[in-house]
Amino acid sequence: MASPRWPARIVTPLMAGAVLLCTAGTASAITPHDVDFLNRLRGLGFNWPSPQEDADIVNMGHQICIDRWNDFSQDALAQDIHGTLGPKGVNFSDVTTMISLAEDMFCPYH
Repeated sequence: MASPRWPARIVTPLMAGAVLLCTAGTASAITPHDVDFLNRLRGLGFNWPSPQEDADIVNMGHQICIDRWNDFSQDALAQDIHGTLGPKGVNFSDVTTMISLAEDMFCPYH
């Protein structure tokens, strides 16, 4: 008998792929709402290595919502994102701040 969670195993990669396809050509097309997200992150003390990575940070904020919708815990997301950004000098508390702000600004269902 199939697990009741099998749709999530199919839908999650499809949604992630759709996000990549939809944002690949528009990575530099940051909306005013995205700029507000970046400014609030900076205001909370979150710093990332380079302004050229603004689009990556915004995309990560949107991906946080997709992952939360797919029942990833905040802690699991924080561990995963810190694994990516930690080597670039971003500390764990900054990552948790980013997750909370992304949920507040980009996730209408949280």
